[in-house]
Amino acid sequence: MNLEEEKRKTLEKIRSLDNVIRGSIYELKTKCGKPNCYCAKTQRRHTSLMLSFSYKGKTKLIPIKEEQIPAIKSKLSDYRQLKAAIDELVRINAEMLRGGR
Repeated sequence: MNLEEEKRKTLEKIRSLDNVIRGSIYELKTKCGKPNCYCAKTQRRHTSLMLSFSYKGKTKLIPIKEEQIPAIKSKLSDYRQLKAAIDELVRINAEMLRGGR
């Protein structure tokens, strides 16, 4: 396959990956601060599922529900594929500059 065909296929893949999210899912454990709550009397904490991502140098947290996890994991996977496709496009463009057409 020549570089032009590789570039065309890579651009098609990039265009198809339009539903992406960057970040990670984790469980946040916190104390609520109420003196009579179980979290104040024991080592147990309140838990919340969060999507964490960085935007303009700041970490953002978005609370998510358990039933959203499969859809979010799919979008996270699509982001990794998009990043890999962009890296491949950069490689192809660099080879084309070297005269590898």
